Amino acid sequence: MRLLICLAMAVILCGSQAWADCRSDCEDEYQSEAASCRNLHDDPNDPEDVGELEVCMDSAEKEYQSCISECKN
Repeated sequence: MRLLICLAMAVILCGSQAWADCRSDCEDEYQSEAASCRNLHDDPNDPEDVGELEVCMDSAEKEYQSCISECKN
C-alpha cells in the first residue's frame, strides 16, 4: 500500500513539474514574440506601425493563450 501511495505522489509531482515547464516555455515564447513585435513596429511617428504593433501583440497574446491551453491538456 505504501508503494502505491509513493507511486501516486511521484506521478502527481512529475505532472505538476511538466505543467510548470510547459507554462514557462509558453511565457518565454510570448516574451520573444512581444520583443520581436516591438522591434519591427516601434516607430511612434509612423501611424501604420502603431496599428501593426497592436495586431502583432494581439497575435502573440493569442498564441500564448493557445500554448497555455495545450499545457493544461
